[in-house]
Order: sequence, then C-alpha cells, then structure tokens
Amino acid sequence: MKMKNSEKKQILLEIKEKTSNCLNSRKHANDLIEVISKLQDDEESVVLASIRSVHKLFSHYLEVGEMLMEQDSSEDLSNEDKYKQWLRDRYKDAAQSLVEMLLHSNTSVQELALSVLMKLIVKESNFPVSSKDCTDPFPHNLFKNMWALLLSDEVNNTGLLQRFEEYYVYDDIRYHTMKLILSLCDHKSKQKITETWLGNVFAVLEKLTIPSVQKDEPLKKYLCAKSGQSQKIASVVEQRRLYSCSWVEFLKFKLTPTLYRKVLVIIHEKVMPNIASPLVLSDFLIESYNIGGAISLLALSGLFELIQKHNLHYPDFYEKLYAMFEPNIFHVKYKARFFYLADLFLSSTHLPSYLVAAFAKRLARISLVAPPAGLLVSVPFIFNLIIRHPNCKSLIHKPDMEMDFDDDPYDHSEQDPAKCKAMESCLWELQTLQHHYHPDVIKLAKKIYEGDIPDSVLDLSDKFELSANDVFEKECTKKLKTTATTFEAPKGLLGCKDDKLSLCWTL
Repeated sequence: MKMKNSEKKQILLEIKEKTSNCLNSRKHANDLIEVISKLQDDEESVVLASIRSVHKLFSHYLEVGEMLMEQDSSEDLSNEDKYKQWLRDRYKDAAQSLVEMLLHSNTSVQELALSVLMKLIVKESNFPVSSKDCTDPFPHNLFKNMWALLLSDEVNNTGLLQRFEEYYVYDDIRYHTMKLILSLCDHKSKQKITETWLGNVFAVLEKLTIPSVQKDEPLKKYLCAKSGQSQKIASVVEQRRLYSCSWVEFLKFKLTPTLYRKVLVIIHEKVMPNIASPLVLSDFLIESYNIGGAISLLALSGLFELIQKHNLHYPDFYEKLYAMFEPNIFHVKYKARFFYLADLFLSSTHLPSYLVAAFAKRLARISLVAPPAGLLVSVPFIFNLIIRHPNCKSLIHKPDMEMDFDDDPYDHSEQDPAKCKAMESCLWELQTLQHHYHPDVIKLAKKIYEGDIPDSVLDLSDKFELSANDVFEKECTKKLKTTATTFEAPKGLLGCKDDKLSLCWTL
C-alpha cells in the first residue's frame, strides 16, 4: 500500500529528530533501534533517509570512540562497557542491513548503501572499535561481507560494480579487493559456480590496473590513512603478484563462450601490462589458440606478444595461423582485427619464402568466394606479402603454367604450409578476379599482372574495417555519365500512332 505524503513527511521528521536525540544524549540511545529499523521500510525516501542517518550516527560514534573497548570479553563488564558493547551490536545490525541493500531493487538505494559502507570502512579504519585492531585497523569482516553480496551468485551486479570503480585508484582498497577475490576464487574452485558469479568477478578484474612505478618505489595513494603502515600494501611487487594470481585463478574456471571472448579481447592490452610475469598466461592462450574459430582469432595478439617479447617457444604458431585462413574469415565479427594482426605477424622479412608464398596462395584461393568488401582487403594484402618478400614474385611470373584448377600443384587441403607446394604454383586466382563484377576489384587484380605493384608497402588501415554497407554506399555516391540508348524519342509502347496502351501508361 502506497504511503501518503503527509505520513511520509511525518516519518522523515521522526527519523531526523531521533537522529538528533541520539547524537545529543545517551538517554535517547534506544531511538537508534528505531532509526535502524527504518532501513527495512518499503518507501524509498524513508530508506534513503535512514541510510543517511545511520551514516551520520555511527560516523560520530567512531570518531569520538563511543564504541572503543579495551577488552572484548563479555565477562565482568562495567556499565560503560556494556553500553559500548550494545552500541557495537547495533553497529553490526546496521552494517548488515546496509550490505543486504546492495541487492535492493532500487538503484539509488544500492548506490547510497555502497557509498555509506565505504565511508564506514574508512572511518572504522581510522578509528578502530577495539584496541587490538590497532595493528591492522582495516575492517576485514565488513569488507568481506560487502563483497560477498557484490559478487552474487544470482544477481548481475555489473552496474553497481562499475560504481565501485572509483575506489580502485586507491592502493589500499585495490590491494584488499584483489586479496579477497583471490581468496573467493580459491574457495569457489571446490564449489559449483554460476555464470552470474563469473560475470561479476570479471567486471571487477577488467577494471583493475596496477600503477606504473619502479619496484622499489612505495605506493602512496591511500583511502584509509593508516594503510601506509603496511609494507605489503605499499609494495607494487606484491600488488602485481596478487593481480597475477587473481587472473590465473579466475582463468581456471570454465568460462562461458561470451565471457571467454570478453577475456581474450582485453587480455593483450589491459591484463598483460599489469601482470608480474605474462608467461603465466601461456597455457590459457595456447589452449584458446587451439580451439579454432573466433576464440583462436582473439587469442592471436596475446600469444604473439608472448612469442615476440617474452620468448615463448611455440613452433606451431604460423601453422595454426595458416589454418585460420578460411572463407568464413570474411564474414566474422572480428575480421578487421584478424587481418590487422595477420599483416603484423607476416611483416617480418626474416620469414622463409615458402611460408609467405603459402599464405599468399591460400588467401588468393579463398578470395575466389569472398565478397567485394573482403577482396578490397585480401588483394592489397597479397600485394604487401610480395613487396616484403621479392622472392615470391615468382608466383606471378610463370607465363608457361597452365591456369587450370585441376592441374594446380598447390594442395589447399594440406594444413602444413611447408608441404602445400605453394612455390610450385602461381596466383592464377588473381587473374580470375580480373573478370569480377566489381570495378575496384578488377583494377586491383589487373595491377598485379601488369607489373604495377607499388615499391612500398600499402597502408591497409582504412581497408580493415570495410563492410558491405561501405562498398554499397560508395557505389551509390558515384556520379555516372548518362548515355542515350536511342536517337529518336519513343511515341508509344508499340511505336504506332493509335497505340491504345498509351492510355494506361505514361512514358
């Protein structure tokens, strides 16, 4: 039942009054129970007002040491300590209610609850509730309870986790977050996990970054003032270790296809620069590369990074890349990414001629069934291969070779580029493309057989993203010359004077 405005105003005034009473005198301490109980109200404005009051009250109690006890034993407590113990119990009740609100149906309640929880964590870190907490004042239990709800098994908290992103710039919060995620991943490895939980963990890991500082330079940006006392929090080496372990543990889980692709998209640019030793990702990337399809395509850049900069020995890299040149590559979502990376991988002038020739021949063969948008990339791509490797010019200078598909020595079904006999063949496929219906394709195909190959490598950056729509729009914007089809204007459909059909149609 919806609350009337007058009733709502009255409740809000009561919350404000009881909050003021609690702050002014201990005699009204029981009013605290009523303020906390309003956190469970159905009315949004009442809940929001209660959250603000709880924050105001317990921030004050923590600052003035109202809950600070020298001993935690429940035996032989003085009246003063009994009051403090009661206040601490109410603090636990309020904190638990705030944690539960992280799964509230209203976004405003969720975000305010998260903000207040973080403010209470900071306040409790600076003003511990127990003297024994002075050595490690960070409220680990409250932080753990909060993350247990944020990383829910059933509720997708991606939006709320993005709101938490602003805290990752603080070295202490980042440290405790990674440590907790590592612990949760280790614990979950023995349990059944859900797709939602994996998505929530990924939403955290993808936003974490480690500051680029020297190994011996301490980290200094803390949200909790006393965090600087911990050498581990201040150590960039320790934070990189935690970051690496968190990712390694996460990648051990069976990821959904969608999440798998999301991981591979960011692993090269976002994960590797922050990881202590990128080679720990080699097993994951090699396994991904061997899967095939879009997964292999997305694993390309990360694996090549390990081979090129971290001396990973993977002799089958080019053989697997060769197998990925299939007709469907012109139609996949990541076509631009694939051709960009393939152009990069084949740019080295130290590659053997037989290998480059195999790629050129395979690409020419699949180009026979490619759409125009794909041909405008593949033909210049072959140009670049020949420009970088002049020995491959023999592929276009074999005038005596019969241009017959059945007599071609090239074996398209052979998966080993060293055995496909590409060097014994020629690029007759490009000569076939000279009869293509698209004029731009014809021009490109003719250039290679007319010897009009550029001296320098072509810039393909504007070609990788080319789509069928782009090709169509370009054709539509072309200005065409009008050509007369007859010298005499027609006088009717049948050309006679008494053409009755002209009454039905107008020319």
